[in-house]
Amino acid sequence: MPATPPIPPATAAPAAVRRWRIGSVLLWLVLACLVPGMLGTGAMFALQLREGRAQLEHDMITTARALVRAVDNQLLVARASALSLAASEHLATGDLTAFHTHAREVLAATGVGLNVVLSDVNGQQLLNTLKSPGEALPRHGNPSSVEQVLTTGKVAISPLYTGGVLGKPVLSIDVPVWRQGQVHQILSLGLLPADFASILAAQRFPTEQLAAIFDSTGTIAARTIGAETYVGQKGTPEYIARILASPEGVMKTTTREGVPTVSAWSRSAATGWSVGIGITQAALEHALQRKLGALALVMLALLGLGLLLAWMAANRIADSLRALRQQALALREGTAWPQHAGHLHESAEVSDVLHQTARQLAARAAELDETHRLAGFGVWRYQPASATVVVSASVREMLGRDVSAFRELRGTVFDASTWADIKATHLAALNGSTSYEMEVPARRSDGHMLWLQLIGEPVRDALGQLVEVRGSVLNITPRKEAELALEHARLVHVHHLEEAVASRTASLTTANEALQRLSHTDVLTQLNNRLSTNERLRQEFLRMKRHGQPYAVLFIDIDRFKRINDTYGHETGDEVLRQLACVLQGAARVTDFVARYGGEEFLVLLPDTTQAGALTLGEKIRQAVATQAFPVVGEVTVSVGVSEARGTDKNEEEAVHRADKALYRAKSEGRNRVCCD
Repeated sequence: MPATPPIPPATAAPAAVRRWRIGSVLLWLVLACLVPGMLGTGAMFALQLREGRAQLEHDMITTARALVRAVDNQLLVARASALSLAASEHLATGDLTAFHTHAREVLAATGVGLNVVLSDVNGQQLLNTLKSPGEALPRHGNPSSVEQVLTTGKVAISPLYTGGVLGKPVLSIDVPVWRQGQVHQILSLGLLPADFASILAAQRFPTEQLAAIFDSTGTIAARTIGAETYVGQKGTPEYIARILASPEGVMKTTTREGVPTVSAWSRSAATGWSVGIGITQAALEHALQRKLGALALVMLALLGLGLLLAWMAANRIADSLRALRQQALALREGTAWPQHAGHLHESAEVSDVLHQTARQLAARAAELDETHRLAGFGVWRYQPASATVVVSASVREMLGRDVSAFRELRGTVFDASTWADIKATHLAALNGSTSYEMEVPARRSDGHMLWLQLIGEPVRDALGQLVEVRGSVLNITPRKEAELALEHARLVHVHHLEEAVASRTASLTTANEALQRLSHTDVLTQLNNRLSTNERLRQEFLRMKRHGQPYAVLFIDIDRFKRINDTYGHETGDEVLRQLACVLQGAARVTDFVARYGGEEFLVLLPDTTQAGALTLGEKIRQAVATQAFPVVGEVTVSVGVSEARGTDKNEEEAVHRADKALYRAKSEGRNRVCCD
């Protein structure tokens, strides 16, 4: 059993000493250190912060306003060019070839705009200066803008949209072309976002600022940072809502990259386009901090005065706390009780409480021993000087034996390996100053196995010398047995779960393989689809580039297929497509790749085949189709375009494009024939 602390003798009341109340001392300390600095700092910081922010916000709005005028000027110049071209005499006479040349000359001379597009009232492009006259053209990339011009008869400035020819973000100035008092055609002058990026680049914004130009719908048209990623995308919903609600203003927001900023904007009343300028909150705070250098000097002076007053008060607190420390050490070590001395009334009250507590602890120590025994808990103390161990009665009862030295535990309470771990941990505690905790198996004197939780803590004096090691022992056998049972149940559950996961993984693998097949197969004809065709074309093109192996492409289109659908219905048309797929597979070679390219168009890829061989196979396919009897429809013919891939081709699409042109030549020469490029 550890020795119980001695009961301190009753002490006489000390002589009356003038003492300060700790509340009074701390109040003076707070007043001396914080109040002067807080008042002065708060007033100056509020003033500097308000003025600095107001000036910065004003400068950003002014800059945004100027940039909006520059954007308006760019759009209005483009508008004037578009109106001028719409009045061209070549449009009045219908000479589109001459107008194509004239439009390219105007673009080159003015430097305004990327291209000129002429569309009919249905949105079909009739002319595009990016394409040669006569080339096939898509529909207008922004039908809503065409509809607006047709409805209002006025000029429209479109938002950003994906161009039909370029396939990337563009915008257009759409103007009506009048003939006999009606809108006969729509002329569009195309612009790129890069045309507006130069406006921002000229401002040389610092890296901590972000500027962006938005079209009338809030789509980003130009951006100083991350333009390649965000041009063509919408701004943040919060930012767009504020821009559309007010022509100018300042707000706190977060950029698309997730950076908190303070942003100013200005929106044009003429075009609806807007410019936003933001500075990161971190940069804004840094800029304001530089302006507050003088304020810091004043604050330091005030704090210095406050610290001087606080030091004088702290000395009085320290004297009383040192006296309390001596009494607390005596309580912990069970040594003689020192006389209290100090200047604080409250410290004297604490000293009295410590004195009473020491007496009560001595009385309760015996009660704790009995409680520990019932709870399976005990305490121990190791004396390094004598290498002896003193344990409580509850420890002796727990182990069924007395313990007076650590070496007695080896081979009795703990086996060799467990004892080695305990010894190493104990020696580390003796050489250091940290406590330790470990859970180890043990054996009672009657052979019954236990699980014990050991806790140890080194105790050192004021000079750092080791005095003793104190610790506790807790019987955790019921908990460990429950943990072992729980671990066994967990392993069984994990085994079942792994079996379920393996079964589910096999099912998912089978489903993914089926999905892969479906993604590369045309549902109607069961031929290869467009995706599969693009992949195979790429493979053959790379093989040709690497090994010089030739290949050819047949582009096949059913003649007058629309008439079949209109006359017999789409179900009959689908049956024609299915039967034609069978004919193509029967006529093609085993090594050939047959695919439905889209609609009534089919593509046959011929590996290791020259143009001459492709013409022969194309004619074979044409004859096979022409001689085939199709249910309901009867005779069906096809036109075939043939092209051989060339070593000078830049990509696999060029051979397909030439075969497509050959197909259209076969169509124009009367159909039911084979033509090569």
